[in-house]
Amino acid sequence: MPRPCRNIKMDYVKRKSPRLQGYDYRTPNYYFITICTHKKINIFGTEDQRNDLGNIAEKGFLQIAEHFSDIEVDKFVIMPNHVHAIIILKNEKDNLSTVIGSYKSYVTKKIHNLRPELTVWQKSFHDHVIRNQKSYEKIWCYIDTNPMKWKEDCYFV
Repeated sequence: MPRPCRNIKMDYVKRKSPRLQGYDYRTPNYYFITICTHKKINIFGTEDQRNDLGNIAEKGFLQIAEHFSDIEVDKFVIMPNHVHAIIILKNEKDNLSTVIGSYKSYVTKKIHNLRPELTVWQKSFHDHVIRNQKSYEKIWCYIDTNPMKWKEDCYFV
């Protein structure tokens, strides 16, 4: 015999927004973004050799400017379980979340043509508004050297 339902109040944890509160992400600027794969599973190959799925992730970055004429991908790297990029918004026509959502959607669709069972991305993405030249240079260097430091990376699983 089924047990009667009890009236239980569920205390759900409200997910904190990863976006900078009060900041307009349509503001023309340079943005450093990180997008992780679902459960940080290594699906894009190794740190020095991308596989077919990693090539799809790369192609997605290369095609952003074709879909968003006022967006530029300044620098990016495809790691085994995450991607980093510097995205430049040149005017207020598009916002960062729309661009990243489009990128993730494109990559997911292409990967599902090869591996339909695979959940590709974690929810959301990490961003950092690049505020000055020194920060830009530090992030550029980080992206450039990330593959060489993979074993020390916080996303290494």
